[in-house]
Amino acid sequence: MSKSSRVLIWSLVVAVASCGLCGVGTLALSALGLMAGDDSPGDSPAAPTAHAAAQPGAPGGFAFDPPQGWTSPGQGRVLQQRKEGDELISVEVIRLPAVPGLDGAEAKLAQLWTQRVGADWQGVTGTPLILRRFVSNGARAYFTAAELRPLNGTALTRVSLYLVEAGDRLEPLVFIQGHADPTHLSVTQDTFARYSWNASHAFVEAAIAGVRGSPVGLPLVADEAITGRFLYSSGANAQWVNTLTGATSMTAVSYSVRYTFGEDHRYTYQLKGASGVVGAQRFDSERDEGSWRVEHDQLILTADSGKTRKFLIVGAPLTPEGKRALYLLPEPQWSLAPGNLSTHGELYVAE
Repeated sequence: MSKSSRVLIWSLVVAVASCGLCGVGTLALSALGLMAGDDSPGDSPAAPTAHAAAQPGAPGGFAFDPPQGWTSPGQGRVLQQRKEGDELISVEVIRLPAVPGLDGAEAKLAQLWTQRVGADWQGVTGTPLILRRFVSNGARAYFTAAELRPLNGTALTRVSLYLVEAGDRLEPLVFIQGHADPTHLSVTQDTFARYSWNASHAFVEAAIAGVRGSPVGLPLVADEAITGRFLYSSGANAQWVNTLTGATSMTAVSYSVRYTFGEDHRYTYQLKGASGVVGAQRFDSERDEGSWRVEHDQLILTADSGKTRKFLIVGAPLTPEGKRALYLLPEPQWSLAPGNLSTHGELYVAE
């Protein structure tokens, strides 16, 4: 899958306008069944170690303490916004009713995405790419995100839906990243909104720091999800025109990376690439092998030569076509900010 495809899958946009989940405007409480109450917060346990046995997490399975300075419009919502000149960026968090059971979290997230988000935003179709992360105390969360417009609005926003493991249930949280600046032309509003996602993502991470679930101490993905043969490929090209003669040429770069992860925790790695002027490109290749292991939310590869590669695991989802995949961020690009994911994220699809 190309990076441009991943950008489309990942860009969940939500307009800060009047829609059921939106923070500004009419909130469709009857449709969403929003919950205003939280479980009693407690002390956050220390971050778990790799492959530790699962332990209870937050009291009651779930706690959400909004950061200081966030306002509470009510109805289970909290809001943070920052104004710089005429530009306003914001993040609103909405808590939805709990979903019973921890099993089948990815399927439950996809269903909730279609039903709840799809009821108020345009373009919610197909199966979303479900990713994973840890919340503040090391409990697991499943999430997806995209750029969307509300059914009755035009502003571009980014919407993320999380399901946090919480004892015997999954706790849903909706994050709405908004942007507004009346001085921008209508044709450039979307561009400036997209530029704002990385800035407002800091608010998202601040909110996640107040989320605690249960259990803690489990790896983000099981070893079984890593085993198999996976392929990642990428490429780009540019066309050049001689303004004096009108002659044209094209340069291109493309490469593919293939990993095979064995059940015996051995891996093989192969890179093939080509770059240069089309028709006279240079081809290169690289091979490696060694051992692999999962530690908490990292995939660590130790080559027989002693070289170590580390990846942050962003998920082990199914693609919209139903194929197994690994979504990885190579060290040190370990930010979940939208711009970083679209630029550095590597989606390996099973062959």
